[in-house]
Amino acid sequence: MPRLLDFIWHLRGSVRLGDRVDNTAVLERVERMLEHQRKPTIERGQQSVIFEEPLWSNFWGSNWRATVIYDHGRFWIDQDLEGRRLRYDLRSLHALIICLFGALMFFAIGSLGGDIIQGLAFAALAFAWLYGMNIVLAVLRVPALIRRSVGTV
Repeated sequence: MPRLLDFIWHLRGSVRLGDRVDNTAVLERVERMLEHQRKPTIERGQQSVIFEEPLWSNFWGSNWRATVIYDHGRFWIDQDLEGRRLRYDLRSLHALIICLFGALMFFAIGSLGGDIIQGLAFAALAFAWLYGMNIVLAVLRVPALIRRSVGTV
């Protein structure tokens, strides 16, 4: 899939790491954070942690978790000219698909009277509300959660 539009279902970023904490400790903190967020780690390397949890696997769990919308993610430590960074790439593809189905349902309801434009308006509003609001909340909450969890500078 071209990376041109995958920003719609990916949250990418990085956090600068200080010299006080070594890589192992940082990744342990990431794993603890994922455990609190109910995101099971599926792979742990020397420089990375990967989690995977389908959106529907914990449907009745807490929906107030910061990472609830993300079904797959990777955290890794990278060294660049400015120092060490914890980089992350989180995917919300399952939520995107579920919200598209919800928008399709609203399109069908809005088009019942034969008005396709009204159906499209309902679908767009439903998608913006269902998916857009979840993404806005995640974009605000997840980077702050990661910074707090790893104890950055």
